[in-house]
Amino acid sequence: MKKIITFLGTNNYEEIIYTYTNEEGKEFEVKTRLVQEAISEIVGKDAIIYVCLTDRARETNWIDRIGEKVDRKTGEKREAFYYGLKPRLESKNIKYEELPLRDGANNEEMWENFGRIFDIFEEGDEVYFDVTHSFRSIPFIVMSVLNYAKFIKNIEIKSIYYGAFEAMKDGKAPIFNLSIFNQITDWTIGAERFISTGDSKQLSNMIETTIQPILRKQNKDKGDKDDEEARVVNRIRSSLKNFSEGLYTVRGSKTSNYGTTLKKALESIKEINIDELKPFEKILDKIYEKVHFYSNDIILDVHNTVKLCRDLNLIQQAYTYLQENIISYLCVKANMDLYDEDLRMDISRVIPHYRSHDRLELSQELLELNERLKPYISSDLADLYKDLGDFRNDINHGGYRKNSRRYSTFYEKLDDFILKFESIVFNANASNN
Repeated sequence: MKKIITFLGTNNYEEIIYTYTNEEGKEFEVKTRLVQEAISEIVGKDAIIYVCLTDRARETNWIDRIGEKVDRKTGEKREAFYYGLKPRLESKNIKYEELPLRDGANNEEMWENFGRIFDIFEEGDEVYFDVTHSFRSIPFIVMSVLNYAKFIKNIEIKSIYYGAFEAMKDGKAPIFNLSIFNQITDWTIGAERFISTGDSKQLSNMIETTIQPILRKQNKDKGDKDDEEARVVNRIRSSLKNFSEGLYTVRGSKTSNYGTTLKKALESIKEINIDELKPFEKILDKIYEKVHFYSNDIILDVHNTVKLCRDLNLIQQAYTYLQENIISYLCVKANMDLYDEDLRMDISRVIPHYRSHDRLELSQELLELNERLKPYISSDLADLYKDLGDFRNDINHGGYRKNSRRYSTFYEKLDDFILKFESIVFNANASNN
């Protein structure tokens, strides 16, 4: 259901023309002393308005009344008629509900207001918030309620409106849509989720809902139907999605490509010069920090992905990446196809031949492969491969093994394995160079 949350103030508001242009370019002009009338026109009469009222607001602006008006030029006072919001809504057949609020003078009243506003919402509501005449602690309470209800009741905040009376010119005052400030909160949450867990779903959705309307408006203004900026945004969305999915499902063969593509897409968006995107640049910079190391060097990229998985607490993925990267390293060194599944399986059979203990003899069919790999395999590398396999199997078998390890062991030992891989593989490369 569409719901408008608005607040009725206590001033003697003047009758002016409120103006607004929506995302589709439709223009609204509503002459009224009460901004709620204009908001209703913008949102549509299929929405119900919840009017938040204190006792004083009810007396001054909810019903018709006779009051005092001061002439701006002469300062002369005279009696004047002020129509109330309630009869105006009823005359236009606009659905409404009264929501009595306390003044918020203490914690008890503020928590009571929190509960009353929260109780308005039902699962999946579309919410439009008018902050024009919100007062005291109410704006802070309402934003907390809205964020809370987004999580608990899955509401969607469609727009946040502010009637800028102070910006009036020639009897007309604009209504601003302040939704971008709510979107910054959502972007921050989505970015934090990606940075902490590698999950980009929320951030990807926010990029689409926030940036695409901005680009559509800009392109309409420029008359450009095929804009590179829109393509950059779509590349970021798809790259984030591919990167997260690849990370969670250990797509080692594509990790370097996914990471490099996302890195380049994030670099490209810096070239988009749109004021509305400025608040999000720092957030995207944080994302960039997570993928800046990708360079299309698959061994180095996958190894850095191991460390990224460690930081994201993706321990199972880290062990899988790390062990498979040993095989990839041998393929690269011996100039063999690292994407050949059968070859990788054969290499995994050759490696145990080099273990410092309980080494295995090679079958006749693996002797030729061994000759090609011999310059690049050491007992240290073979021992590391075996140890990683033991830890990896322990995880994959769900702990249903004798002497299964604790989480802390997997996490703490991972750093040792990472350092050992670096000392064997990258130090060997440095020596050879």
